[in-house]
Amino acid sequence: MEYEYDDSVHLHLDYFGTECDMESIAYKRKHEDVWDVYFNFGVYGIQKNEVETGRFMDEYAGYYVFSVHARDLSWEFGSAQFEEWVLRNHIVKKALQK
Repeated sequence: MEYEYDDSVHLHLDYFGTECDMESIAYKRKHEDVWDVYFNFGVYGIQKNEVETGRFMDEYAGYYVFSVHARDLSWEFGSAQFEEWVLRNHIVKKALQK
């Protein structure tokens, strides 16, 4: 399913680990209180077929990985959600195996 995003609203979410740091980008859907999070697997040398993903946005943002339901997404909450996704999908381990 395709969504329209508010071009003026996005948020960089971070994971700060002991082995490496990672970043994703959350885009706010127009007319909805939903933020879609995208992760660029290629930046970290990870094969995207190792993780369930959704639609591809572009070479910068990468692939859809999950959504957060919130009107205003804070960096703290969004980054905590991103950290959960990173840990649940063993993203750091996959990045270090490259």
